[in-house]
Amino acid sequence: MKKVSILVSLAWLGMPTSQAWADAETDARIAQLQHMLEVQQTQMQQMADALKLLQARLEKPAETRGVASDDKQVLRDQQWKMDAMADEIKALQSARGKSSGQPVYANFKNGLSFEDGSGAWKLGLNGRVQADYRSFSPDIAAADTFNIRRARLGANVAMKDFAARLEAEYSGTANNGSVGLTYAHVDYLHFNGFKLRAGQFKPFYGLERAMNANFTDFQERAGTDYLLGATFDRGVMVFGEPVPGLFYNASWTDGKGVNTATANGDETDAKYDNKDALVRVVGNIAQFADWKDSVLHIGSFYARGQQEPGSVPTLNVLTEGRGYTVFSTSEGFTRAVDRTREGYELGLAHGPVKLQAEHIRENFDGTGFDRDLTAWYASLNWLVSGETFASTYKDGMFGRLRPKQDFVWGGEGWGALQLGARYSKFDGGDFVSTNATGTGKLASGRSNAFDAWTIGANWVLTPYVRVIANYVHTHFDTPVTTSATVSGSSKTYTLDHEDAVTMRAQFDF
Repeated sequence: MKKVSILVSLAWLGMPTSQAWADAETDARIAQLQHMLEVQQTQMQQMADALKLLQARLEKPAETRGVASDDKQVLRDQQWKMDAMADEIKALQSARGKSSGQPVYANFKNGLSFEDGSGAWKLGLNGRVQADYRSFSPDIAAADTFNIRRARLGANVAMKDFAARLEAEYSGTANNGSVGLTYAHVDYLHFNGFKLRAGQFKPFYGLERAMNANFTDFQERAGTDYLLGATFDRGVMVFGEPVPGLFYNASWTDGKGVNTATANGDETDAKYDNKDALVRVVGNIAQFADWKDSVLHIGSFYARGQQEPGSVPTLNVLTEGRGYTVFSTSEGFTRAVDRTREGYELGLAHGPVKLQAEHIRENFDGTGFDRDLTAWYASLNWLVSGETFASTYKDGMFGRLRPKQDFVWGGEGWGALQLGARYSKFDGGDFVSTNATGTGKLASGRSNAFDAWTIGANWVLTPYVRVIANYVHTHFDTPVTTSATVSGSSKTYTLDHEDAVTMRAQFDF
């Protein structure tokens, strides 16, 4: 029995050893053939050069024609041998792949990715962490705080014409305050001008919302973002670039965001079971005109759906420093109302300078009332370190900035520096405290309009690391009131502005 066990053990140990020897022999043969090919190529080049000199020097007398013809035949024979050796190398490489499996290549560009050596599939891992600090003055309505704005981890896989993405938010700032899915969708990508997406995704409303939160010019989006509803929704979307420089997307979604039990309406009554339909078209005129280092982005979107009974017209609207809740309603609609949203967007960039602006309107049309919310912003940004915004523009939006030189401690590289300023205005003048019950009444102590100035600096150390600092001054058109407990007693304070200093340290991959 001991002899049998020893033989079995030796056989088991010998299996990988034999395979390793076979692989080693194959590698040695491939190396030998490659060396022979290099020698043959050198000889062919020398013969070809000699033949050219001979033909240039002589005017092809009869006695030299045969020599030239013989030389050409030698060249043809050499080429045939080289082709045969190349075919043998391919056969050996193919056999090695079948015996030991195709290699998997790892890459770190726009995320950590792994790719099959045959190109059959690609797996990408991505994530982000955004750690924020906020300080407010006066500090009655909002306390100074550290928080994790976003913390996400996800994966995407591509196989020929199909792709899928799965991502979760762990900070609790998305998905109605809970930890859960952000992206969960499947794509069909065979046609560049007509791609199909199904599942849970981010509908593309406007320029700033369409941009990834990792790459926005300021720490927070402008007040226009509050008119666009939930960031993520469930449904289907078609999108693409049918003509270079022209982009579109059209989606049909629930209109309620994620972690909700109903669609855009009361599912117990088909009358209110409507979805949100969205169409957005944008173009880059600079690409059509072939203007180098420039972007002339123009576009618009239109969305239509229905707000179900008992709902509020919008989420609570915070200042752009995310401090005080400026606008909110005290009650929802008692009857279903039609909700439409439309927006216009502009992005002008040349070299290191960019002007960006948007105007968005949200309308609620119900029995006996017709109310609007509007907001707009305009921003100007300058890349002090000399990078160009055109290099970040792709698929109808601005994306990742790559510094000319990454930050290296003690080295010459300091990354990229971006400075910017933004003015924005929010107007909810149709919503006042005297509105009739059930038609959208402004909550007590809130303002139905405000404007804000933001001054910001982005230090992009590497394409995946950046530090942001913003100063935000918000002025309330109508003074707001808030209650706070000071020295054990509750007091009511009146505020007409908010100043905020915010900072963020961000890493993504």
